[in-house]
Amino acid sequence: MPIYALDTNKRQPGTRTRLAKVEYVPDINGPDLIESLLALRRRIDCPGVPVLFLTNDTMVRTIGNGWEKLDNQYRLSWSDSRATLLPLLEKSALEARCTVAGLDYPKTFLLQSMSDVAYAVSSVTFPIIVKPARPLSRFKTAQPVTQVQLEELVEKFQSDLPFLVQQFIPGDDTSIYFCALYLDRGKVLARFDGHKLRSRPLGHTSIAESSVNTDVFQHTCRFFAGLDLSGPMSLEIKRDQAGRMWVIEPTVGRTDFWIDLCTTNGVNLPLTEYCHQTGSAIPLGQQENSFIWFNEDRDPFGRLWFMLQKGLRFNGRSSNYLYLHRSDPSPAIAAMRQIATDLFTSFRRRVAKLFAR
Repeated sequence: MPIYALDTNKRQPGTRTRLAKVEYVPDINGPDLIESLLALRRRIDCPGVPVLFLTNDTMVRTIGNGWEKLDNQYRLSWSDSRATLLPLLEKSALEARCTVAGLDYPKTFLLQSMSDVAYAVSSVTFPIIVKPARPLSRFKTAQPVTQVQLEELVEKFQSDLPFLVQQFIPGDDTSIYFCALYLDRGKVLARFDGHKLRSRPLGHTSIAESSVNTDVFQHTCRFFAGLDLSGPMSLEIKRDQAGRMWVIEPTVGRTDFWIDLCTTNGVNLPLTEYCHQTGSAIPLGQQENSFIWFNEDRDPFGRLWFMLQKGLRFNGRSSNYLYLHRSDPSPAIAAMRQIATDLFTSFRRRVAKLFAR
């Protein structure tokens, strides 16, 4: 099927793909995205209506709030669920949702300014984790260990305020699980359970595996129960040392960055969404455990790290990468060049600092 991909940055390795026609537009997140999609639609000649697949929270908010202009021009799996879905983008609303669903959510304080720092520390207490309340901020997650470090974080990223200062649930990356669903008015049409193995940088999944987990699936269903939502949804959960399950955050209205982990392991969520939106037969996917997913963009040496860990094994599984695919090599070549350039630049800066002392 023909695929169009929109981007603003020609340096992105993914724009080298041969599997989609890449269109460059001024903005893929703000209001201009609506006009770009309308202009693109006039150039698309197809028998049906094109299906939209979104890739970040800001894009979801933009399309959700401006859907009236795109209605009848595109299909959007959650167009009828906008009023319920959009509030779930607000991290500040998650605690209330977990309370309604009867799920555990870490103690959280919404930090608005530097004057809130002391109260945030006394309210939540260390250890803490800090996240911007808005998507696409300059950092995703931070873990200051003192009040001074929190103050330095606020000073450095003032334009990204407010922050969520949250209780840190003990446990490393391997304590984090996730479940991805495709819903039709609350009914599960497809499901994939995964397990995070490594995050680099903090908050970004860089290595993950297939891991069927009934507890995680049930917690995810409870989080979305009663909302009558349609479209792609997922929930990230952390299990503490006592086995207690804590909600970390949901993803709504879009696919996750690790979507290829699902596809290569037998559950093609985007295909399910496409078939559901076009009225085709829904594929019957069976979750497998054949591939481990590596994000070489965020973690270039992730596979080497995995091989050096005593408790981690491939156990007959193969490697699957963000960019490296036999049938589409150009993105991987571009990514390797970019990684090499970034590593060389970082090395040169460190050497310059060493000699400047």
